[in-house]
Amino acid sequence: MTTTSPCIGFCRLDAASSHCLGCARTSAEIAAWRDAPAAFLERVWADLPARRARMGVGLHRLKWTRGDLMAFIAGTLEPGRPAGGTWAIGHFGGASEFRVGPDETSELERDGSARLVARTRRAAVRFDVPEQVRVMAPVASGDDPSPGPLVLAVPRNRQTPRAGLAYLGLDRDAVEPRDRDARLYDLGLGARAAAFCLRTDDPELIRGLDDCLGLEWPDLFAGIGRRIVEARPARVVLGPIGRVEALGPIEGGDDEGPLAPIRLAGCGDVPNGLETPETLTPCAFFFPDRGTE
Repeated sequence: MTTTSPCIGFCRLDAASSHCLGCARTSAEIAAWRDAPAAFLERVWADLPARRARMGVGLHRLKWTRGDLMAFIAGTLEPGRPAGGTWAIGHFGGASEFRVGPDETSELERDGSARLVARTRRAAVRFDVPEQVRVMAPVASGDDPSPGPLVLAVPRNRQTPRAGLAYLGLDRDAVEPRDRDARLYDLGLGARAAAFCLRTDDPELIRGLDDCLGLEWPDLFAGIGRRIVEARPARVVLGPIGRVEALGPIEGGDDEGPLAPIRLAGCGDVPNGLETPETLTPCAFFFPDRGTE
């Protein structure tokens, strides 16, 4: 039995119906929620889908515990998994996305109740799931998100995103111990949901990046973009719920590849229909494979 609140962080009552425009509960239900008996909570949860449909609510919070979410994540990362798809951490595009291909070998490691690590030959992902994470899905998905996308969000912080290249120090939190003495640079793309970084131990590239500290990405890429592509640094995306590390060659050429400024310009945009209230930061998305929709 769960006592998870349906609140999605958009708390505004409709004057005509006295229902919250975010979660579809009444003002009386909201006031009683913390101390109400389990039967009352379950009855409200059961009524919410019909209310949302009448009210035209977009996203709704799933009735999941952190354990439920961890089980779902694990199911999407295992070979032969029933819920295959792609995870995007903070940004969109090849460097911030992780999926296990149908013929791909992967390793899945569980570390405690809130950490999962998955590895393939091309990339690694680590989920560090905070207690305050909210799991949301489009209303049409009901309480089973498997046919459609999933949004993970955390309360928004007031910290101003970096603008311009910044050196973050050694990547002591890298997935693999062998990478923890390499240097980590934040490209300073200005996105709230995640930091897009490069990790390298290449002396020449380190000198080039150090000479460009403070530059915004289009100017930096125009100056040493070719050197970056040739050096093949790991692309690391850091967010409130974990990290993705893309390894190996950077494909697509200087002007068309995943690091080209035109590709990264909108990488923090949220897809239509998955926007969260201003009080939340969407920090990860799951998009199911087409065959599972």
